[in-house]
Amino acid sequence: MFRSYRRAFAATSLTIALLASMNSLAIATVRIEGQVQAGGGALASSTVTLWAASAGEPKQLAQAKTDSGGKFQLSTEETVGADAVLYMVANGGEAQVNKGSGNNPAIALLAVLGPTPPARVVVNEMTTIASVWTNNQLIEGTAIKGSAVALRIAASNVPSFVD
Repeated sequence: MFRSYRRAFAATSLTIALLASMNSLAIATVRIEGQVQAGGGALASSTVTLWAASAGEPKQLAQAKTDSGGKFQLSTEETVGADAVLYMVANGGEAQVNKGSGNNPAIALLAVLGPTPPARVVVNEMTTIASVWTNNQLIEGTAIKGSAVALRIAASNVPSFVD
């Protein structure tokens, strides 16, 4: 009987050690391709910014403009801390469903990606609603910040609303 407790204790200790080491890992070399959409079509000339949210002020990691098809590519060599959650904001642009309307600076779309970003992202009205809904208590003005646990929980709920 004592041996089974010993094995359980050893297994639990090993699991805790593995989880602790995983939590201290940091993400390096982030590369994301994607598209920004508005009204079901591409959003051209939108400024897409990749941010790392943490307990302090968010850190800007990369920025790009969308092409006429709303497509963008972002990459950064910066190391992102293990407690950070990545998110993207798309500002301004011209909705291709209303071509000729010009740049609309009032457009602001959001996609909270989590600690490990997917290779491909779509930023649109649905990602904005899902991200705002799940991160509501962590949004301060135009920034997202909070404890590592709160950020991860909120980010992990975004895919429940939108894929």
